[in-house]
Amino acid sequence: VMELMISAASPRQLLLGKVVGIGGAGLTQYLAIALPAVIVLAFQDPIARVILGDAGAGLPTGGLTFGLLAAYGLFFLLGFGLFALIYAAVGSFVSRPDDLQTLSLPLSLIAMAGYLSALIVLLGGGGALTRLASFVPPFSPFAMLARLMVSSVPPWEVIVSVLILLGTIALVAFVAVRIYATGVLLYGQRPGVRAFIAAARRAG
Repeated sequence: VMELMISAASPRQLLLGKVVGIGGAGLTQYLAIALPAVIVLAFQDPIARVILGDAGAGLPTGGLTFGLLAAYGLFFLLGFGLFALIYAAVGSFVSRPDDLQTLSLPLSLIAMAGYLSALIVLLGGGGALTRLASFVPPFSPFAMLARLMVSSVPPWEVIVSVLILLGTIALVAFVAVRIYATGVLLYGQRPGVRAFIAAARRAG
């Protein structure tokens, strides 16, 4: 199968096709959640009046907002794109399920560190360290979104975080395509750290 795919499309097309396809499935799930939330947000006052009567008209509303939904969608796309490109490049070295854990464990630890940084922010901790994490990929999609949920973040910080993420994604995509092109040629061979490092050096 891999040989047929290589002959039918370039490594760049194969890599980006996988990322876009899986990302589209994830985006569909997000829209399935976001659309009902948008409807509820738009009609929350009438809904409160119907359920609670006149007492519901003056209730303060907080928590989920249109801005947070938009921020979640943006950082979901950027964070997914970054991790998907890295996983796709690493996955090109895997031809057996037994080899998957060896190469995916370091990436899982990085993702877990990003999740923990967001958890620290949500619990009211952090400070300068979590603020720094909100600018540093691959932690920024987690930390910046958590900061937006619990505090007021200056717009320029959000813009800088997004721009750094976009630049990192472009760089990772450039390298990932070249690693992927090498990895698919090693299909069927047992992957190792040396093979991955050698492919990364050739990509550079």
